[in-house]
Amino acid sequence: MKKTLKYLLVATGLTLSGLSSWAEESNVEKVQTAKNRAIDATKKAYRGAKNKLCPTVNGKVECAKDKMVNKANNVIDKAETDAIEQRNKIDNK
Repeated sequence: MKKTLKYLLVATGLTLSGLSSWAEESNVEKVQTAKNRAIDATKKAYRGAKNKLCPTVNGKVECAKDKMVNKANNVIDKAETDAIEQRNKIDNK
């Protein structure tokens, strides 16, 4: 009885430890993801502020072009960050 309980506890512990490490990002990857998201948010805020100030400095036509470029850059940054996150998740499976 004691041997069976001991084996059951060991098997449960091994199973739970295996499940917790499966499909998780490492701490380094979690920090990298947080850093990338913070950088993306900072760039997006900077571009937004730049878009608001643009009409007072430049003409409307030039500002419209800049706004389109800034939106495209925001989308590219987000796609790159998401790709890195997905690669990290796949690497750990």
